[in-house]
Amino acid sequence: MEMQTIKVTTRTDTGKGPARRKRVVGDIPAVVYGEGSASVPIVINAKSFDTLVHGSHGEHAVLQLEVEDKPELNGPIMIKDVQHHPIRNHVMHADFQRIKLDKPVQTLVPINLTGHCVGLVEGGVPDQQLRELEIECLPLDTPVQFDVDITDIAIGGRVHVSDLTAPEGIKILTEDDRTILAIHAPRVAGKTEEEGEEVEEGATEEAEA
Repeated sequence: MEMQTIKVTTRTDTGKGPARRKRVVGDIPAVVYGEGSASVPIVINAKSFDTLVHGSHGEHAVLQLEVEDKPELNGPIMIKDVQHHPIRNHVMHADFQRIKLDKPVQTLVPINLTGHCVGLVEGGVPDQQLRELEIECLPLDTPVQFDVDITDIAIGGRVHVSDLTAPEGIKILTEDDRTILAIHAPRVAGKTEEEGEEVEEGATEEAEA
């Protein structure tokens, strides 16, 4: 994973009121913590942060922190949590964790389904039950996404975490028995046919009576 630089400044006015005022002027309140150091309240430009998380880096990116008013706080960090507005979905707050590039970290990466699925061609209904994988690896080895080939999955088939092969240096922490994707039969169509058969049988019995 390529490291991008995120520029921030520290803030002393904490609480709901100051945080709201920051968001009004286009900034996001955030906090940096970890590696045995005290947490530091910071503020980030909303547009810059949005570019990072909606680009190829996602909401668990590894970044180089650049604190404009306190350069002694500069260093590598990882996005640990992003809080969104429940309706408007814009970012309300972010948490960053200090990391060491030579020390493994645990994080989440999105699952990307690839391939022309046989079951979908046959009319099956996809049911993606898992959209992220928890992994452990060195920060700069963190993949942008985890590709899962579903080409050969037919109707009734499933892909489990145990079916995946992790690249060298990456350990999958998500439970092996978790289902990533299931391809179900088109239940609505099947139900309609069964109901039609029941009606037909009922009508026949009434006619014979």
